[in-house]
Amino acid sequence: MKPASKIKAIDGLTKSQGWRVLREVMEQEILQAAMQIAETPSMPLDEINFRRGSIWAAKTMLELPERLRMKLEAEAVLSKDDSPDI
Repeated sequence: MKPASKIKAIDGLTKSQGWRVLREVMEQEILQAAMQIAETPSMPLDEINFRRGSIWAAKTMLELPERLRMKLEAEAVLSKDDSPDI
């Protein structure tokens, strides 16, 4: 699969209803984890770090299509530069 068709597939994913639902659920989960840290005064440090890690992982997952799209755009530009001029 060429980078351009992968970009098209990523764009289709991010515009889909399923991605909107997934994004909404993940954002709610991130907010809930943050609120639990804020509202629990005696939370053990390990629990705080676990929740921080889960927030980071969820945020990174939500950014994945954008990051992947940028990588694929760079690959597409590089593959154009590699093609012979005729």
